[in-house]
Amino acid sequence: MKILIIRFSSFGDVVLTTPVIRAIKEKYPEAVIDFIVYNTFSEAISLNPEIRNLVIFDKKKSKDRNYIKDIINKLKTENYDYVIDLHSKFLSRIIGKSLENKNTQYCRYKKRKWWKTILVKAKLITYNADCTIVESYFTALKKLGISFSDKNIKNGLGDNLEFYIDRKMEEEFLKKYNLKDGSYFVLAPGASKFTKKWPYYHELAKKILENESKFVKNHEKLRIFVIGGKEDVNVVKADGDGQVIDLCGKISFKESGILLKYSKIAVVNDSGPFHIARAVKAKTFVFFGPTDSKLFSFEKSTFLLNNPNCPPHSLYGDDKFPKKYADCMTGISVETVFEKIAKEYDN
Repeated sequence: MKILIIRFSSFGDVVLTTPVIRAIKEKYPEAVIDFIVYNTFSEAISLNPEIRNLVIFDKKKSKDRNYIKDIINKLKTENYDYVIDLHSKFLSRIIGKSLENKNTQYCRYKKRKWWKTILVKAKLITYNADCTIVESYFTALKKLGISFSDKNIKNGLGDNLEFYIDRKMEEEFLKKYNLKDGSYFVLAPGASKFTKKWPYYHELAKKILENESKFVKNHEKLRIFVIGGKEDVNVVKADGDGQVIDLCGKISFKESGILLKYSKIAVVNDSGPFHIARAVKAKTFVFFGPTDSKLFSFEKSTFLLNNPNCPPHSLYGDDKFPKKYADCMTGISVETVFEKIAKEYDN
């Protein structure tokens, strides 16, 4: 059996496809799986041993008809039995439908109800997820006789995500930054939308360092690594003692995964680093403001930070807060976050 999975973006959504890949291989061990993804998000799924061929799609050419046609023609030569569309948007549908024939079945996942999307975007209702993203992905596997199981949730594994890192890269990175003792925090202040960003990461870093004796012993120096894109540089300002190390825009997603894997605690927004942290089993505190945390099944090592007075009110986040929800993120105080971190630090 040959299968093509389509999921172009975004980083977290690509990581969230890994339970689907694992379920296919559990039921059909001999299945050959290829995966098509945008070049900008390929690190989310690269090195996965269950994927035979990772097809890299140049995101800049997503509207180039000739480029798309060439990709489709190359994929046609593979004669897939199933094309599993886990993106379910215009481009993925074009590719999936173009590959469909009497020998190739095209299956796409069931997205949220269309009327709910319209009403949420129009700010007429708040947003409540129908199910988790992983559960919705499994709706595309019906023809393969595979259905969603909540055994991972019952066992405290959450979505049970996977993220693969090259062993040699990991050893070199660990040595470069002396990470094996794990006596450091990771902060990831970035997100795809403004309203998904908690604004007090710098203040939190300062608070942690002022109380470092709570986290390290024998006069050790606590370190705080900051990760993200170039746009996140200086969100958390470096201190004079070199305890805050700003690596925003300087390391890859895979290297960020290594940092998260060996960290004592990670603090993140609803963004790519959140899903990497979950996949590498880091103890993670995550902020949810406008988006609905029920889109995910949390692991025992993941802790929710939110404003109890602010219900989910956006599908993906926005560029500014509606007046009604102006204190959505600012209403989560540094003190509250610090107390939660300190409580769970040694558990």
